[in-house]
Amino acid sequence: MLGCAASDSLYTPLKEPRSTTAILTPLGIGLMLSLLGDSTLYAVLPAEAIATQAGVTLAMVGLLLGANRLARLLFNNTAGWLYDRLPRRPLMLISLAIGTCATVFYAAGSGMGWMLAGRVLWGLAWSGLWIGANSMVLDIANDNNRGHINGQLQMWFFIGVSVSAFAGGLFTDLFTYRGGLWVSTGLSAAGWLLWLRFLPETRPVYGSEYTLQRTRIRMQIPWRIALTCSLPYLVMRLIFAGVLTSTTILWLSQFIPAEGASLNGWAIPLATLSGSFIAIRVLVSVVSAPLVGRFSDWVGWRWLVLALILLVSGGGGLWLLSLPVFTLSMLGALLSAVAGGSIQVIVPTIIGDRVANNQQARVLGIVFTAGDLGSAIGPALALALVPFTGLRILYGFCAVLYGFTAIFAAFLAWGERKRRQQNTLNV
Repeated sequence: MLGCAASDSLYTPLKEPRSTTAILTPLGIGLMLSLLGDSTLYAVLPAEAIATQAGVTLAMVGLLLGANRLARLLFNNTAGWLYDRLPRRPLMLISLAIGTCATVFYAAGSGMGWMLAGRVLWGLAWSGLWIGANSMVLDIANDNNRGHINGQLQMWFFIGVSVSAFAGGLFTDLFTYRGGLWVSTGLSAAGWLLWLRFLPETRPVYGSEYTLQRTRIRMQIPWRIALTCSLPYLVMRLIFAGVLTSTTILWLSQFIPAEGASLNGWAIPLATLSGSFIAIRVLVSVVSAPLVGRFSDWVGWRWLVLALILLVSGGGGLWLLSLPVFTLSMLGALLSAVAGGSIQVIVPTIIGDRVANNQQARVLGIVFTAGDLGSAIGPALALALVPFTGLRILYGFCAVLYGFTAIFAAFLAWGERKRRQQNTLNV
């Protein structure tokens, strides 16, 4: 049916295909550099002295740090609409330029107005950057490597999150708050120049048949795929980026005294341990994302792989995390990180498998909007429930939520199996 398969005849591959590494490397480096300003705020703005330098109060910090996610709820669908109609490369360059301007607002401005404007600009920029990056990856992938290539993009993203958070804090210590942000601005601008020189256009070249049927296709957003992919992505972001990130220090405080731990005579504060563990969890996602993507290419049944990840890594990880035994709880925390990285790989891969190229960005926009909604409400929901339920019940509820989502994915995997059998009979 028209618009239901990424291998639709209405477009042709790039005339001069390049290796995926030649595209993914500059793409990943640019994304990593773009994150520096945002990560710096997350790393240092909650400190009262830094907030004072920025001209805001600590009460304003929570609103500022979440404002970009709220902005993306408005911008994601528009970004998807644009990427389905226009070349990728110019939109990516514009998005990175907007992101660089956002960092300039942080560095040069003072007060709630300037900071809020910068956060909204960053929300606009990241909508364009993330939907564009995923669209470019789907452009250069095929049925045999789509999972692995998506995994490589996620690997670059998680490396960027980890490195930029560390670099943001380091730059602040070395160059002061504003000086560090100016350094981040310069590096983000360097990423823009890198893309200007090395990032190619990946959008397929459309033929005359596309011109005749363009209007009809544009009206046919595959809502069934968009909504079914949105559910696991929403649940993952709600739990991984919302509940777990906001309660990590509370979870560690169950096993480690408030004054921290001692290692070979060195005292390690609890906050440092919390940050270090978040970095370790990101590292697990860095390693697991491309491996799970490659495994899904080998198996071929994306929804089946997703169901297993949701059940074993998601539900099993959260159940172990809720246990009072530190070693088992630690194992659960690492398992849950596999789910956080892997679901971000499999869902866009399913979109690449099932959605026509000229509709993929809009579907990505819908799915990422669901994810941003989950990550926006997750921290507030978790911190509101913890005083009444405690962490064990909260994590247990999250395990059950993962389990129900796994059943949903298994149901879709059964339909995927029948579709594969039908395709085999038709060959």
